[in-house]
Amino acid sequence: MRMRALAATTFAAALVFAACGGDDDTDDPGGGGDTSTTLDEHASEHVESGDHGEHSDDEMDHSDHEMDHDDDHGDAQASAADVASGFAELKNGHHAAIEVAELDAATQAELDSQLAITREVAEQYPTVADATAAGYRRAGPFAPGLGVHYTLQNGKGLNPDGLMDEEDLRNPLSIIYSSHEPDGHIVGFMYYAMTGEAPEGFAGGNDYWHYHTAVCITRSDDGGIDAPYGADQDVSEEQCSAVGGSLLKQTQYMVHVWTVPGYEMTDEDGGVFGEANRKVACPDGNYHILPIDDWPKYRYNVCADAPS
Repeated sequence: MRMRALAATTFAAALVFAACGGDDDTDDPGGGGDTSTTLDEHASEHVESGDHGEHSDDEMDHSDHEMDHDDDHGDAQASAADVASGFAELKNGHHAAIEVAELDAATQAELDSQLAITREVAEQYPTVADATAAGYRRAGPFAPGLGVHYTLQNGKGLNPDGLMDEEDLRNPLSIIYSSHEPDGHIVGFMYYAMTGEAPEGFAGGNDYWHYHTAVCITRSDDGGIDAPYGADQDVSEEQCSAVGGSLLKQTQYMVHVWTVPGYEMTDEDGGVFGEANRKVACPDGNYHILPIDDWPKYRYNVCADAPS
């Protein structure tokens, strides 16, 4: 089965959209508004009410980028090894086909400065224990290629204008780890934008921002949130309700950043903003995942070899 949304692990961003993007009936497509209220307070209100405030087609304008989440990491023909390991099947949301372009010297220098700040953030939160002490909470299970996301729930990291200034860079919405255990180590980041179209984002044009659809959201007793059916799946309201969840039709934009030393990605795999990282594998070294119908039973890891 093709997995079209590893980003079950990024569904916390969807919850941020549900919490902050839907009640303000203004001309602001990002629904920025007041983000001073904590995400926990927003989440309980919106998940219980079922009011997700998703954008209409007119508000969520994707015309600038023809979305294609079947691009096989920018390579039309995956290698036999990637097919056998399951890596070729990893997909992450709706986005344009990823092509890494060479940047001029000035733009590359600006991007390098931005990415250097993300590496400083990595030094600040090396483990899950460090992230949770700073207010980050688990958002979904470990998935191959994307790890497990820990997400801020205090309103920071939402980035209403979609520009990456220093404050935004130092407050990623999600930090990605190798496991949910306290000593799980950092592998990357997920940044978010409360914009109605793909944001300006990082310097240069290589940051391909994506969005997700059909995200079933539940709250967990450990302070985190879960996506029992991942994202971008054919999930009905009835299925979501059966697991005590609330279905979000569409998120806003997000991008992964792989700057943590040891987890950098090659341009062939999409570069620093690639959709799935081959260095974040399942315990057996492969990338095979459980059937989506089994996900509700596996809160912490959806690898095919995950313990029950």
